[in-house]
Amino acid sequence: MAIYLIDYENVYIEGLRGIELLTEEDTLHIFYTQNRCGLTFGLYEQLLACQAKVKLNEVDVSPKNSDPVKNALDIQLMMFLGYLIGAKSAEQLYIVSRDKDFTLGTTFYERFIPDDSITLRIIPDIAASFASEAEAPEEPVQEETPAPEISYESIAETPQCALSPSFAQIVDRYASAAPQPAFDIPAPEEAPLFTVQYYNTVRNLLGKNTDAETISRVCEMISTSDTLVDFNNALARFYRDGQRAKVVYHKFKPRFEDLRHLSRAGRKG
Repeated sequence: MAIYLIDYENVYIEGLRGIELLTEEDTLHIFYTQNRCGLTFGLYEQLLACQAKVKLNEVDVSPKNSDPVKNALDIQLMMFLGYLIGAKSAEQLYIVSRDKDFTLGTTFYERFIPDDSITLRIIPDIAASFASEAEAPEEPVQEETPAPEISYESIAETPQCALSPSFAQIVDRYASAAPQPAFDIPAPEEAPLFTVQYYNTVRNLLGKNTDAETISRVCEMISTSDTLVDFNNALARFYRDGQRAKVVYHKFKPRFEDLRHLSRAGRKG
């Protein structure tokens, strides 16, 4: 579940790019004033088709019988954002604006009221929340207890070697003399196209109790998806459960680019 606060006076129609990617579990708050409240027919059709809950918030620009207040919309948007943070209304909160003044608010949040269960970001449009940001700090990944990694240096020339019947036999002999790992080494038929490191990383992120078919399908999704939007759509088709797909998506989002390169570098055939 994500909530988007649109600084419409700043980003205008361009800030709603990507609105078609939202789900019925998301909420869109559009903050606007009479100074700038234009609406095209195309955008009107998008709002009608949008699966998310859309709420229009017209804000005051001045107290009664007084002069207009500078940054009136920003003040009221940040007030509402504080309410959402305190109420823990969503796991992801986005301010859609190009106004750099909002960074003062996010900096204050990180310094005085940080909450690991809430992601707070400023983005230029809705689509940016689904895109990979190479320069953005890596978001914390809520992982289940990670399974210990096996060091293969002593039994193979490289830790990137792919599983094969002969390698599996070596692993069996190694495992009999070493402490039993918390997870099973995937058999050749479970992940013939991917390296041990890649398969195990995906498995750890999904959770050690995840079945082999799901792990392989997610491995395949990452390998064949060029963008996070492609990956998100693939998850939605596979799980057919918007909430479950979103949970998995946000686990993999910070690691997507690294995993994508890892999967393609070690793929056979």
